Amino acid sequence: MKKWIWIIGVSLSLVAIAFTSIYLYPVAQLLLAEDEQEPLVVSNVNILSKLREVAGEKESLQYLVLGDSVARGLGSGKAVPHGYSSLVVKGLGEEERIPLELSNQGVSGQTSERLLQSLEQTEIREQVADADLISLTIGGNDLLKEALRQNNPVRVLSNFEHIQQTYNSNLDQILKEIRTLNPDAPILLTSLYNPISPSEPYYGMSNKLLRQWNLGMKKTAYHYPLTHVVDVYDRLRTAQGEWLHDEIHPNEQGYRLIADGILEEIRNQAHSSASNR
Repeated sequence: MKKWIWIIGVSLSLVAIAFTSIYLYPVAQLLLAEDEQEPLVVSNVNILSKLREVAGEKESLQYLVLGDSVARGLGSGKAVPHGYSSLVVKGLGEEERIPLELSNQGVSGQTSERLLQSLEQTEIREQVADADLISLTIGGNDLLKEALRQNNPVRVLSNFEHIQQTYNSNLDQILKEIRTLNPDAPILLTSLYNPISPSEPYYGMSNKLLRQWNLGMKKTAYHYPLTHVVDVYDRLRTAQGEWLHDEIHPNEQGYRLIADGILEEIRNQAHSSASNR
């Protein structure tokens, strides 16, 4: 009897290993693949110069923020959570004398699909058309919502490539619609970051997948003119001290680091940006 129990146990273990291997094979391919080179397309347009030019014609510039709870500023500790966007307004206003009027339309839980749908709303379309500067933070919930829906980490990992392809398709449609409504306003996307502690055993794997995600974001964004991806991933990863409010959202220090990345992108005179499509 003990022998049969042992045989059954071993058989079930082998089936489980085989099942897991099948589901994780696409992820294994991603993890073992060599890192791709960062996409790079040169543009002669400098965002700061462009904003200064527009500021010479207007009393204030319209700064529109779209996206999820990180775009909204959840976790910043402010009574009105604006996170990085309010810090960008402060930085450009005090240091560059460029007055921005902020409209933060970030929505907690928003996915790329829902953001695309929101661009059908008259009020949002009008704000996009009137914007002089646009920030976009979207994508984290595309992964998180799928994880909650599946309730199976192995299945989510196996679907990573499909989830990413769906996101990139939505992002492409979002940027296409924004550019149809507003051909001129600079668009600044923030990359996804890794909230997992380096002490966790799966930190390395999550880092690898996150780099793949951000690379795909850049490839999609760089098809559009004057569209930049602000890489906050490394900025937060190498930061000293705590920058998370909870398991996902930045605290005030984290939002300040993101804002610093956006301001650096705006001020950088020798930046590589998107080409015309």
